[in-house]
Amino acid sequence: MPVPAEPAAESAASEQPSERDLSSPFSVQRAIDSGALIDVTSTAKQVGLSCPVAMTKPLWETGIAAGKTLTEEEQSARLRDVLMAFRLRLTAHPTTAPLIDFPALLAFPQGAVPQLVPLFALVQPDEHNQAMVTLLLPTEIATSVIPMN
Repeated sequence: MPVPAEPAAESAASEQPSERDLSSPFSVQRAIDSGALIDVTSTAKQVGLSCPVAMTKPLWETGIAAGKTLTEEEQSARLRDVLMAFRLRLTAHPTTAPLIDFPALLAFPQGAVPQLVPLFALVQPDEHNQAMVTLLLPTEIATSVIPMN
């Protein structure tokens, strides 16, 4: 069963937002705390991803929760499918690019035939300079950043 967000790290809560700029690694934790990102690290580890993984709220609401019409079991299956699609993309085409595109099969609306949906993964360092992945919808990325491959 996916957990929408894990508890905040004590160090992130102790600093004032004015002490850091928005591009700092701590902004990811603030985004999780505010609900803008959903921490899916525990499920990501189950499919073999070793780094922290978060998902944007729009991707969660449209791709995983599907308007809150799906059961928790169906949401868990969708989440595993998206995370596995990302893992397979990494296995097939290892890359060091900060923005990785990958297709995932999702059904919109519920019960419809699954369609390939292009998704993106933004890889950035966390507060310990380790990889942190944020999964996004294509509409959440500026067109000037989308790779042309």
